[in-house]
Amino acid sequence: MLLILIFAIGLAAGFVDAIAGGGGLIMLPGLLFTGLPVSSAIATNKLCGTFGALTSSLKFAQSQQIDARACAVMGIPVLLGGYAGSRSIGLLPNTWAEPLVIVLMVAITLFVIFNPGFGMTKRGIAQSDPPQNLAAHQQQQQPANSPYINQQPANQQPVNQQPANQQRANQQRANQQPANQQPANQQRAKRIVLSILFGCLIGFHDGFFGPGTGVFLVFVLLSLWPLDFLRATGTAKVLNLLTNAIALATFATTGMIDYPKGLAGAFGVGIGSFLGATFATQKGAKVIKPIFIAVTTTLISKLLLDYATR
Repeated sequence: MLLILIFAIGLAAGFVDAIAGGGGLIMLPGLLFTGLPVSSAIATNKLCGTFGALTSSLKFAQSQQIDARACAVMGIPVLLGGYAGSRSIGLLPNTWAEPLVIVLMVAITLFVIFNPGFGMTKRGIAQSDPPQNLAAHQQQQQPANSPYINQQPANQQPVNQQPANQQRANQQRANQQPANQQPANQQRAKRIVLSILFGCLIGFHDGFFGPGTGVFLVFVLLSLWPLDFLRATGTAKVLNLLTNAIALATFATTGMIDYPKGLAGAFGVGIGSFLGATFATQKGAKVIKPIFIAVTTTLISKLLLDYATR
């Protein structure tokens, strides 16, 4: 009966986690409710989380909602960060981690709420390069066979006709790149450097502390890469799979994992993650965003409550 309860808890946790992250908010308290010690519950939760991340990653990959470039750039950094974070448990005090995470989560939530378009379209540091020849670009927007192009009364001078030197000056300005527009190679370099940096930091956070990892990954992907909420969520699942796997490997050597309860939860999380990923791919960013805000708000409330009652 207890294993069935854990399976049901995992089902709910996996569904929510596949859509917007935060499945640990459901799974970890559920494991603690069954009587597991805190350390064992955390280790067992990593088994459930790894299985869920694997299942949702496969579903998002099947739906082509994973950005391979972002995974290639951030994959190794999150792995290294996760390993360093898991090895730092017990060596560094984590009293500073919780307040910092709370502040960051509040900032992210407010930013997403007060920027309605954030995550709804593909954006980020790397945008499409502007047309190199604005005049040619505008010319392409008009149908070539339009009867209105270059047609004027025979005895009437064009209203917008300009001297030849003025036309050349306008053409030069159109061909020039705006002063505040960075060259494409600089944009790509900036995106890669920041992705590596934040990949290491988020990986370390997941291995050392944990809560909010999925939220941080989605926010960074939305900010740096030209993705919407759906594609960022799918990409975050692959990266979260890597951090969970490295943490699980570390915990496996300690003997803290309760495998009967962990496998019951893992099957539930796996099925829930598949259903959640299917729901996300069908509904898209317009549904993922409000769920994302609800998850971050709930996570903030839980962290504040834990911090206040400690």
